[in-house]
Amino acid sequence: MTRTNYTLVTEFILLGLADTVELQIILFLLFFVVYTLTVLGNAGMIILIWADSRLHTPMYFFLANLSFVDICYSSTTTPKMLVDFLSEKKTISFAGCFLQMYFYIALATTECILFGLMAYDRYVAICNPLLYPIVMSRTVCLKMAAGAFTAGLLNSMVNTSYISSLPFCRSNVIHHFFCDSPPLFKLSCSDTHLNESIFSTFAGVNMVGALLVILTSYSYILFSIFRMHSGEGRRKAFSTCASHLTAIIMFYTTIIYTYLRPSSSYSLSQDKVASVFYTTVIPMLNPLVYSLRNKEVKSALWNVITRKRISSFLFGVEYKDFKFWCILFYFMDCGMLSDTFLWSGRWVGCLANVEYAEERMKYKERKAEDNVSTVMQFVLLGFSDLPQLQRLLFVVFSITYMIILIGNSLIIIITRLDIALQKPMYFFLANFSFLEICYVSVTLPRILVDLWTQDRSISMLDCATQMCFFLMLGATECFLLAVMAYDRYVAICNPLHYPLVMNHKMCIQLAVVLSGIPVQIGQTCQIFSLHFCDCNQINHFFCDIPPILKLACGDTSVHEVSVYVVAMLFVAVPFVLILASYIKIIITILRLPTARGRAKVFSTCSSHLLVVLLFFGSATITYLRPKSNHSAGMDKLLSLFYTIVTPMFNPMIYSLRNKDVITALRKLLLKK
Repeated sequence: MTRTNYTLVTEFILLGLADTVELQIILFLLFFVVYTLTVLGNAGMIILIWADSRLHTPMYFFLANLSFVDICYSSTTTPKMLVDFLSEKKTISFAGCFLQMYFYIALATTECILFGLMAYDRYVAICNPLLYPIVMSRTVCLKMAAGAFTAGLLNSMVNTSYISSLPFCRSNVIHHFFCDSPPLFKLSCSDTHLNESIFSTFAGVNMVGALLVILTSYSYILFSIFRMHSGEGRRKAFSTCASHLTAIIMFYTTIIYTYLRPSSSYSLSQDKVASVFYTTVIPMLNPLVYSLRNKEVKSALWNVITRKRISSFLFGVEYKDFKFWCILFYFMDCGMLSDTFLWSGRWVGCLANVEYAEERMKYKERKAEDNVSTVMQFVLLGFSDLPQLQRLLFVVFSITYMIILIGNSLIIIITRLDIALQKPMYFFLANFSFLEICYVSVTLPRILVDLWTQDRSISMLDCATQMCFFLMLGATECFLLAVMAYDRYVAICNPLHYPLVMNHKMCIQLAVVLSGIPVQIGQTCQIFSLHFCDCNQINHFFCDIPPILKLACGDTSVHEVSVYVVAMLFVAVPFVLILASYIKIIITILRLPTARGRAKVFSTCSSHLLVVLLFFGSATITYLRPKSNHSAGMDKLLSLFYTIVTPMFNPMIYSLRNKDVITALRKLLLKK
């Protein structure tokens, strides 16, 4: 009878990391990006090791296994966590909970043992290099890897069976984002001291045992390194271990803190933070640690991408078609988000190298025919004054670009698929998101190429093309923000006429007609008709008007006046229209009798108003302040803000502050 009472719990409720809707959406986007980077980064590492014959060594064999474990390890917890962020019902079945725990413990144990095997591999390679091919033969490596996976599965089987046999009758609410042992022990209505002791014993044997192997191996390694006569030899030997040591410290610090400290000192909030770190963050960082700190991996990455026989083998093309495949893979990376943007930067880099070679040939031909103009290409200085931060900036901008593409693409998709969003307001929002993607893609991929390849040259034609598209998209965005303000004005101030005034045909006409294509093409031609004979270095990260005008030789006052006139037309005029619309809207809102009604009406405008302030504030300071106040550093900072930061925040602003968008996003992600 007692046993029957103990089996009442058939499912558990995972409380997760947050209880507010706004925070859950933010965490969903954050962990979605982290999970994407984790899967693609580790998958890229596996493919790289398989494709490059120089990496067919025991060290990289174990690294490939570690990457595979990290993919599975992260996939055990993160997908369920992402679903729970957007689901009101955060339940997991009894069997599903312990199945998740089984794979989680198995993979964590396997990872611990793999770290020990990798340390032993480095010990043999450094302390016994002559015996290394015999001791670490292919057969031995396969047996070691198989042993690590077998030990992990057996350890998990024992622990999971003991914990699942406990009676759960107090509560079914797990104060965690996945089924872990400490919070499950707290739900049991029986004495769990024996089970906790068994779990701690197995955890201690696996973790501490592997850690002792690591410490012993590195003790011998350090002794061997200190005995070396040359400093160069010591540095080279230690560099082969640095990545592994970094990964070990990150993993073991959090996992020992979680499982091997006394149960009296357990804190649910601290456990959640530590668990987030070793289940999601560390698997994402491991490929970066092993690639950024390893010359062989970086060299192999570039060789795999640019090698002729790889492209011929995979695609059946010759080297003359290599440029086509560079372009194809670049758009695959940007459109499908199918890589960690380290790949994307390299594909763009290979295209840039091919195009640069072509431009050099064209330049020589032009110079032979006409020797009048001395400047045929420019150099974008960008962030060259920060040489130590080039790789860091590349990673930051890659992640930012990925967030922009994902966020704005989601806005476009949900406004197209959800019937509740088939309104003029969301029609313009979808167009705005499409503009943001194009707007950022004009400048950011070029920044990534420059940061990775350090080849900052850009032909005059490419520079003019970039400026023209940048100005056209920027002008169109200004007018689109004005149209969105007018849409809100009609909806709030003239609600009865709204369906007639903002009909589908009118919305399409407003979206298509309001663009600055003719004017911006003319302005670009006018600027590049100037002579550039003094210097070709653009102190900016893209071809913008102020730094280009500084390079011109001769009087540029007429051109500067024309720039101000066009800026007034495309920046000041839309801004005045927006102000007029919102003055009317505010007057109408203040006339409403109830505070609840005023708050509800204003909430439909708050997102748009915030975006307007962010965009127009930085753009106005950049283009409409006096020339004497121009500063290259300030221009770069402001340009970063309205070309990169604002497009990244726009989807969050429109989703987090809009219940309709949040509801549509949930429907899309949870739809069967």
